[in-house]
Amino acid sequence: MLLHIALQEGFHHDDVRVLVDTREVLVSADLTTRRQTGYATAVEVDVTHTPVAVEVVLRAKGVAQTKWVLVDRPTYLGVSLTTEATLTWKTSYEPFGYL
Repeated sequence: MLLHIALQEGFHHDDVRVLVDTREVLVSADLTTRRQTGYATAVEVDVTHTPVAVEVVLRAKGVAQTKWVLVDRPTYLGVSLTTEATLTWKTSYEPFGYL
């Protein structure tokens, strides 16, 4: 099953790692959100079981958070970074729209 992970709002020259069930699926040393669209980057992962653990790590900011995601059909996970250096997560079965 397909899991689409989008890093969205709040990233500014950040060193980011994304892991799915401890497997590194995305590494970016200088990730910045495009202000016009609210989009930074995305990765698609084919998962073979559910739920899966999705971990987002921003070591320089002391952020490491894991969310368990049920992937029973193509699933879209949006992750944003707040000004308080915490992560917000949203799950959808429809692709996120970016202008």
